[in-house]
Amino acid sequence: TAGTFKSYALQVTATGLDTTFTISDATATAFVVSGLTNGTTYKFSLKSVNGTAKSATAATISWSPSTRFTEINGNSIRLYEYVSTRGSGLQLYNPTTKSPEVMNIAGGSSWDFAIDNNGIADSLDTGSPGALSFTIAPRRVTMMGKIYSNVTSLDDIYESADLTVSAEGSYTLPNVATGGYCMVLKTADGNFAKVLIKSVGGKILQGTAPDRYCEVEISYQTAKNVPHAEVKPTVGN
Repeated sequence: TAGTFKSYALQVTATGLDTTFTISDATATAFVVSGLTNGTTYKFSLKSVNGTAKSATAATISWSPSTRFTEINGNSIRLYEYVSTRGSGLQLYNPTTKSPEVMNIAGGSSWDFAIDNNGIADSLDTGSPGALSFTIAPRRVTMMGKIYSNVTSLDDIYESADLTVSAEGSYTLPNVATGGYCMVLKTADGNFAKVLIKSVGGKILQGTAPDRYCEVEISYQTAKNVPHAEVKPTVGN
């Protein structure tokens, strides 16, 4: 507790970096570490301090700044319903363009994430392409993790524990929703990400058939196999 120590020592290490910060407020719950680089994995080790004495063990995480995508070429990211030809699937990160890419079924083998309302009334399935009704071969295997409801921004999702995934899967989202839904996933290449399906005007699907769409925002971890991919305004990004 705050009564048994006076401050914290935060050590940040990476290739070519080893810096220790002093956090003088023992009640602090946030600390700004600036100048971090996307794609670089950092190790954060936190110890409590009382005078010259430090705790014997440190609370430690590995973390890398993630990249936020809210637009493609100046336009909001839109995934379209099953019958549309404008693209129901999403490649989270195209290494050539260094941005996401919305694709129709012809590009399905590159999908990391998709939406599907085939035969579903006033709702849609979202998640791993292999868990939806599309026929795709070959396909990428996307592992799904947590889903968060009533989300308005990716900044709403922040945890102190590593992100985790379990298996290919999907979630059924109601079209009428006061808030959006955010899903944690891991691509076939080992990149963790969070995908926010936004609610606009109390609904997930916007527009008119056969080109109804949902708006999407992405937090993408360019460093592979680093599960602590949160984004919070006061840390990293």
